[in-house]
Amino acid sequence: MMDSKRDVKDQETERVSKVTAVLLKSRTGEFDLESILFLKLRGLGIYDLGCIGDCINLERLDLSGNNITNLAPLSSLRLLQILNVSANRISNLEDISCCDSLQSLNVAGNLISR
Repeated sequence: MMDSKRDVKDQETERVSKVTAVLLKSRTGEFDLESILFLKLRGLGIYDLGCIGDCINLERLDLSGNNITNLAPLSSLRLLQILNVSANRISNLEDISCCDSLQSLNVAGNLISR
């Protein structure tokens, strides 16, 4: 019981400022970024999406509970169907307007005025 509490605490305190290829590969077990179809990076303190745009076949992405302000790196994700960026610091959605496959978008708890 003690170990499971410790594991949960370690996960909660993990903080990442920037998305890197090493982070993506370690989280997914995929060798190539192009092979990643689903990605869950919730509550890690991320503010820089870094190389996430290299995951060109990504279909589902959960970035909720971070410190993201800029969605520009997501503009290359043409196959993205589900995007959760709730609870971030986003004020503009223009950068994801070219994500033509997007079917579900959660932007609750951001700084979007319209």
